Amino acid sequence: MGTLSQDLRYALRGLWKSPSFALVSVIVLALGIGANTAIFSVVNAVVLRPLPYKDPETLVAVWETMPGNDERSVAPGNFADWRIESRAFEQLAAYSSAALNLTSDGDPERLSGAAVTPNFFDTLGVAPALGRALTPEDGAREEAVVVLGHGLWQRRFGADARAVGRTLTLDGKPYEVVGVMPQGFAFPERAELWVAGQRGSAVPPSLSAQFPESDLAASRDIHIYSAVGRLRAGVTSDEARAELSAVMGRLADEHPDTNEGLGANVVPLHRQLVGDVRATLYILLGAVALVLLIACTNVANLLLARATRRERELAIRIALGAGRARLVRQMLTESLLLSLAGGALGLLVALWGIDLFVSLSPGDIPRLGEVGLDARLLGFTLVVSLATGVGFGLLPALQATRLDPQIALREGGAKATEGRRRRRARNLLVVSEIALAQLLLVGAGLLMLSFLRLQAVNPGFDAENVLTARVALPPAKYGDTAKKVAFYDAVLERLRALPGVRSAGLVMNLPLGGSRMNRGFVVEGRPEARADENVTVDYQVVSRDYFETMRIPVRSGRGFTDADTPESPRAALVSESMARKYFPGEDPVGKRIAFGDAKRAESWRTIVGVVGDVRHASMDAQPFPGAYTLYGQDKESWSRVAFVVRTEADPKGLAAAVRREILAVDPQQPVSNIQTMEETLSASIKRPRFVTALLGVLASVALALAVVGIYGLMSYTVTERTHEIGVRMALGAQTRDVLRLIVGEGLWLTVAGVGCGLVGALILTRLMSKLLYGVSATDAATFAAVSLVLATVALVACFIPARRATKVDPMVALRYE
Repeated sequence: MGTLSQDLRYALRGLWKSPSFALVSVIVLALGIGANTAIFSVVNAVVLRPLPYKDPETLVAVWETMPGNDERSVAPGNFADWRIESRAFEQLAAYSSAALNLTSDGDPERLSGAAVTPNFFDTLGVAPALGRALTPEDGAREEAVVVLGHGLWQRRFGADARAVGRTLTLDGKPYEVVGVMPQGFAFPERAELWVAGQRGSAVPPSLSAQFPESDLAASRDIHIYSAVGRLRAGVTSDEARAELSAVMGRLADEHPDTNEGLGANVVPLHRQLVGDVRATLYILLGAVALVLLIACTNVANLLLARATRRERELAIRIALGAGRARLVRQMLTESLLLSLAGGALGLLVALWGIDLFVSLSPGDIPRLGEVGLDARLLGFTLVVSLATGVGFGLLPALQATRLDPQIALREGGAKATEGRRRRRARNLLVVSEIALAQLLLVGAGLLMLSFLRLQAVNPGFDAENVLTARVALPPAKYGDTAKKVAFYDAVLERLRALPGVRSAGLVMNLPLGGSRMNRGFVVEGRPEARADENVTVDYQVVSRDYFETMRIPVRSGRGFTDADTPESPRAALVSESMARKYFPGEDPVGKRIAFGDAKRAESWRTIVGVVGDVRHASMDAQPFPGAYTLYGQDKESWSRVAFVVRTEADPKGLAAAVRREILAVDPQQPVSNIQTMEETLSASIKRPRFVTALLGVLASVALALAVVGIYGLMSYTVTERTHEIGVRMALGAQTRDVLRLIVGEGLWLTVAGVGCGLVGALILTRLMSKLLYGVSATDAATFAAVSLVLATVALVACFIPARRATKVDPMVALRYE
């Protein structure tokens, strides 16, 4: 402990005497350590930390499968058989999306929720903070019940414990509040309330109201459930998958019309929730690790330069009997002090970086609300700081202590010329910096090119000057088709009459909203498809003016017109992708098609036109085959729609007027998600934009550090070789000869670094192929452009000190040493 205390005091005195060196080193390390800590905090919360449920490792997500699709929502009837026949699960619960209109206790509001089976909370192992969870008896009660999320309870009820037992009006129907979930619980993501489905099912209230004549709880052809299960002790996901697949095989024999070719998949719930975010976060973590490595090589170079200046001091200590191990330990103590100071400052940088990451994140990263400071994060920062200190300090320490004290002391205190071994070490560090910077720059370049190509994709509509507003009519109030049609007609008439409005329409699911209604269909004169053939289209209910408002082109035939009334023959439009896939080599216009039950006359429609493809899922997903029908001719006249309004000027100025006109038709009808289509378009590419920007910033930092590194090396080289340069100039060397000498050395280092970086990039960029759109992970143009930019910047950094070398006065240089 005594020698350690001596080392600490000596290191502190040494750093105090070199404040510039210490400050620069600490700041560089703080940036690297802080960035790593910030990204690790996100990885820790999203990927590494167990789910906040009882025995989370036994929780799994369960899906139906079909050829080409490993995740398909479960049909209620199939789920019921799973629960009866499966022995692999302690419990198996189901849930489905159930957004509801709250029209009591304040302004009307659209709330995100879920319809769940009564054992949903027991399966997850989470108990309410207030009241009780759902029970099997709730599905049979006359009055419906609801469990509130903690955030909703605070926001709408002021965290009043008396909220339990109150009655809310949801979708025009009374619901008794029986419980409040604990803070932080939101499963599925963003759910604010949970209701019990009819007869213990997880059928959403809106869907059960639309099909009152059918028993949806036993249906096998409507796939609406998501399922979560808890495995029995000792049962693996593979064993549960095999068991459910056997059940599905039996069901395929018993119900070939709905179950033929279907299977089952069982996935750990944590993996299901994290999804493809895991790969993105690991790539970002790898990127900040590269930045930290570059920072370490910079500080290591500074330490090598500092060790050269301390050569005489080290020689005296060796001559007085100090062992090499003692000197290495003393120098590592100095390195560790720098890294710990950098780690402490880096923790503050990380806290700021975490807030920035969360505020700028695309919003689709799960569990982001759990990101924060905890013991694991503090431990990570400490370990990274210690490892960094040893990493950048060991090589300079070993190099500095490999000297002959007699030679060093014989120089009479003059600065010793740097040996080949130490020069090789410095060169190696600079080559490493350039190679690491090349890796990051190539990755950022590929993402940038990918993002530019994604932005250039035609979404299939014109987003400029279009405002959207969503409504969902409650089944209790608008259960009759005529009432829904009357509401839509009245709203559209009022919207079209607004000053500044060019046209207005409606659609069931907005483009780029990520939602679609998959419906099977039959073409007249063709046999019905089997269940495993997945003959489905994205079924959309629209108004006549929708295509004009969104400027979706009609490619052939005609669009909907005033002649298409509820009394006229039913018409349909199909997308180009549907025409190509299901009518290859023929014109679909004039053909008849049935959606749903082909035995019912009202299911049949005549295709009157083909319209352009629209990207409904996302910008990077190919358009799905689509079909459109008029809401006035649709039997159900779907209750969840979005109004679209094309304006003459900035559509945001009409947001309040659009809301006012909708409320004028029904003051109790919530209006949600009022935004422009340009905002929707921007949100659809928010994640690739975020990742591209973040990696671009890291690559820029890496480039700056690499340039500083090679500039510092060349400057140091010029300083060390001043005497040599003077001799060369005294013997007749010209300016261009000196430039060639210094720049040539930097050129070789740059070429070596770029070459190593290219090899590494060819290997590592394949890991990010899933993040790219329309770009190969080995795109030659990107590799070449990045190499040229890096080489150019590095050569400029070499040229500046080389230019300074040409200004050396030979007489002064000859007296330099």
